[in-house]
Amino acid sequence: MAQNIRTIKVALGDRSYPILIGSGVRRGFGALLKKHGSGRAFWITDRNVARLWGEDLKPLWKESPAPPIILPPGEGQKRLRVVEDLCRRLTAAGAERGDTLIALGGGVIGDLVGFTAACYLRGIAFVQVPTTLLAMVDSSVGGKTGVDLPEGKNLVGAFHQPRFVLADLDFLSTLPRRELISGLAEVVKTALIGDPALFRLIEKHLDQLTAVNSELMAQAVEACVSFKASVVSSDERESDQRRILNFGHTIGHALEALGGYDKLRHGEAIIWGMLAAVELSANLNLLNRETADRIRTLLNRFSPGLPAIDFQPVDVLDIVSRDKKVRRGAVHFILLGDIGQPIICDAVNSKGLKSVLEKLRQLMKNSPSKSR
Repeated sequence: MAQNIRTIKVALGDRSYPILIGSGVRRGFGALLKKHGSGRAFWITDRNVARLWGEDLKPLWKESPAPPIILPPGEGQKRLRVVEDLCRRLTAAGAERGDTLIALGGGVIGDLVGFTAACYLRGIAFVQVPTTLLAMVDSSVGGKTGVDLPEGKNLVGAFHQPRFVLADLDFLSTLPRRELISGLAEVVKTALIGDPALFRLIEKHLDQLTAVNSELMAQAVEACVSFKASVVSSDERESDQRRILNFGHTIGHALEALGGYDKLRHGEAIIWGMLAAVELSANLNLLNRETADRIRTLLNRFSPGLPAIDFQPVDVLDIVSRDKKVRRGAVHFILLGDIGQPIICDAVNSKGLKSVLEKLRQLMKNSPSKSR
């Protein structure tokens, strides 16, 4: 097993599980499966991960009763038809209720495999082995699984907790810069809603973080995972506090959908969504302008090379109205009172939202990297 391992527990009673963070933690997979998993391991990954890490992972894969299932990369795999295909392939491979699915990849693989595990044979065990920063700090933790519909992102899904999570920082060494920036967006989100010290670390060391400085990255991943684990432990099914994790996501998810899930990476859309949420917070006098400007300054450091789309505010409003966070017809936005002070707000009227969306649209139109 690797050295300098950070272990964080998601406390959910008899469904509690550990998250292990560090370089080389993948090498302890076998022992962890015996301790926390169930039966045999069936691996599912995508072509990019298999190409980059297949040779390294062969010693783990050879213990499986079947070759790894290798899918095409991309958000397009998060569809019900792919879930059906996976279930049929698992049936053909002889996967039983007492076995474990291994989700090796980014957020798409984690969401898809987790949902498949929740459905197959009415539910079997699964393990998250995230290979992207975004998946390490966000989607692999908390048991949210699901697939997309044409009408919106993650509209079909289930809460299904993994048996354990292996966040091996070695995987980040082959991560394209665009994917790294996408993951750092979620790190910034965590800092804004719950960790002022992390925000200060990002302000001071963003350049080193984008160079994947191992110690700083380990600190950032640990801070994000610790915060999310505490939130999930107190509100597993997003009935109250867990909603704060959606800061920047209401508008961000709409932008992803309008971009056909291929123009914007998830984290890129969330950066734009956080800029809108900061503007809303300031316009509602929840957040003082000085702090809003400080946040914008950091977010704007991501702007060079950040893709954008051209959109109409009415189209965003239409998607937002179908968002999972709509309750009794009202859209709940997560806004800020200060760095580390999220506010759940249902007082955003359509006029104020349209104004912010129009400002965001102009900002995107002036972006040197806009996509059409």
